[in-house]
Amino acid sequence: MKTYAIVLGGGSGARMGAGMNKVLLPLRGVPAIVRAIAPFTGLCAGIVLVAREGEGDTMRQMLTRYGLSGAVLAVVPGGADRQASVAAGLNALPADAESVLVHDGARALVTVEIIRRAIESMEKYGSGVASVPVTDTVKRADRQGNVQETLDRDTLFAMQTPQAFRVTELKRAHAEAERDGFRGTDDAALLEHAGLPVRLCEGSRENIKLTTAIDLSLAEAILSAREEA
Repeated sequence: MKTYAIVLGGGSGARMGAGMNKVLLPLRGVPAIVRAIAPFTGLCAGIVLVAREGEGDTMRQMLTRYGLSGAVLAVVPGGADRQASVAAGLNALPADAESVLVHDGARALVTVEIIRRAIESMEKYGSGVASVPVTDTVKRADRQGNVQETLDRDTLFAMQTPQAFRVTELKRAHAEAERDGFRGTDDAALLEHAGLPVRLCEGSRENIKLTTAIDLSLAEAILSAREEA
């Protein structure tokens, strides 16, 4: 099965106070987006990078500098939100794409092992969404903060990326979501909306998303530990 990857490279960095796209920030001297892309290069036929409007040239220069320009087939501008950006990536896939991994560039610590598990799950079950079990007690509350119920955490999972799907099914899910005016926070939600099955696979607690300043420090510590192992 011909598998490609879409890596989302947009991000304001507002919650970090970075004043720039957070995926361009360095992690132990290497831009986060480079670390996010590199593990896919040996497992996919090619990669489409979705860049923030106006940052395409910056991304291309970075890819050349780090030897990734051959693996990245296209750098395309994203849309108004994550869903629109994934759709732009889907439209840029080659005609022979049978399956696709969608990955957030802010998850810069993704590993080859996580990607492999997503691909294997997709090949076996039709989809593979990296996830980890929820360990905290989770309560559902109303908007005023009044607890309504305590959820069974044994059935709860936190979603990560990559998320692997058959291209035809992901395109169908996006088309139906667009038709219905549905906006999802990840692609798995779009498949759920379309009535298509979603299969979870094992992610990693190290596969963190860079959101706040403390995440940068944590990512640096994880990378340091990996390099010393």
